[in-house]
Amino acid sequence: MPNLLFITAPTDEVVGKDGKVRFPGSDKAVEALEAAGWTVTTIEPRWPAPLEYCKEHSPDAVLVSTYKAVPRSRDSASMLARLTEIPVYTVGVLQKDDAFRTMAPTVGVLRNIKELPLPG
Repeated sequence: MPNLLFITAPTDEVVGKDGKVRFPGSDKAVEALEAAGWTVTTIEPRWPAPLEYCKEHSPDAVLVSTYKAVPRSRDSASMLARLTEIPVYTVGVLQKDDAFRTMAPTVGVLRNIKELPLPG
């Protein structure tokens, strides 16, 4: 099974203004990712722990939860994208702002965790 580093902080379900689930919560997200075929390791976005983990374990992909409840997650996503060759994806608040896109042009922005592609 492919290995995924999931950078997040314990987060409850996040519901949008329309009442739809935007993020299932950290625990349910891990369950869904494992059901999709990933071996998931969870780590908080406190830098430089994500980079050290990636250097030591070389996961197949990194998924970063970028909700306001997960401070510094955008920094982790952009730094990992620049300092490693590992595919990095974000889920949560859509990263539309120019500053983030300039810092992290290779980061894949997902609307939900079901969009995360398996390596192949």
